[in-house]
Amino acid sequence: MTDAAFYDFILQVTVITCATLVLIVVMWIVHRNKQQKQITLQKLIESGQQLSPEVLESLNLTTKSRPQQDFRKGILLVVSGVIMATIFKLMGGFGWVFGFVPLVLGLVYIAFSRLKTA
Repeated sequence: MTDAAFYDFILQVTVITCATLVLIVVMWIVHRNKQQKQITLQKLIESGQQLSPEVLESLNLTTKSRPQQDFRKGILLVVSGVIMATIFKLMGGFGWVFGFVPLVLGLVYIAFSRLKTA
């Protein structure tokens, strides 16, 4: 194994490891927020308070899907896909194909947001 191939391998392992760690941290934060909301909801129920729609709204437990949210998610995924494909293409190899997954998901979100407004 040449030095260039070794450094390329180390770079790919580092990128995959960092991306995995970012995903784990984001998923942990989302889980922790949901857990705190459930604990708050449980305390409200145990104290005997009424669960009115205003209380649920203040805890963000009622979700209303808006086309703007889907459009925003779609744009973020498309941009992420283009960036990933570009970076992996510059690294060489066939890794640039992995940029197509967020790109296609982003296009689907954009299409659904347009269908909801029609």
